[in-house]
Amino acid sequence: MKLGLKIKTAREEKGLTQNDLVKISGVSRASLQLYEADKGNITLDNLEKIANALDYEVVHFLSSNVVPQSKKTCPPICPSIEKNMSPNMSLNNICEFIENDSPLPPTQSNNSVRIPVYDEVYASAGQGFINDEHITQHIELDKGFLRSYFGLTSFLDLSIITARGDSMLPAVPENCQIIVQKGTPREGQICVTRIDDELYVKRLQKRPKYKLISDNKSYDDIELEGENYEILGIVVGLFQKIP
Repeated sequence: MKLGLKIKTAREEKGLTQNDLVKISGVSRASLQLYEADKGNITLDNLEKIANALDYEVVHFLSSNVVPQSKKTCPPICPSIEKNMSPNMSLNNICEFIENDSPLPPTQSNNSVRIPVYDEVYASAGQGFINDEHITQHIELDKGFLRSYFGLTSFLDLSIITARGDSMLPAVPENCQIIVQKGTPREGQICVTRIDDELYVKRLQKRPKYKLISDNKSYDDIELEGENYEILGIVVGLFQKIP
């Protein structure tokens, strides 16, 4: 189902006219008309406004094959997993877009990619969250969206987890869902690193020494020399809810 039809269907399910949705969301009527007709390039900011007005998660409108569930009816995947250090990784407040008794088929279309969502994110036995036993659900996202908004050219080895804490503000907001891709980060890229059994979202400094750097300067750098660490992947995008 195309994005415009998804928006129109969700609007009509709530019994709203276009004017109603314009008033609730703050998106202009002209823009909404273009979006529903699939004639305009929607911004992520406007999509978030529309999704919140319709009580849906943004990912619902980006996924190719999902069971339509609103935020009010879908439960969180897992309770919060919090650590003492910041920001630590957990899976929290991601809705179940696929019913347990109606999983996605193992195949995917050429225009979309299935991305695993991870639960019980513990970095035990040196495996971090990159471990099949922790996969809770898969969601299917459009490759065109991932390419346009996040600049992805490869759609392999993607995962969705949640960043907690404020040490990477403003680049990584608290409690946002981040898309992580396995790979070797370049100097200054934001990555997910396991140190012992803790997971961190930080920028990587390679020279003169390997360090994890926080954007929020209230936090000290973490020197990796002598630590039991593993760089698990690069943060390539994020989704944030509007409060």
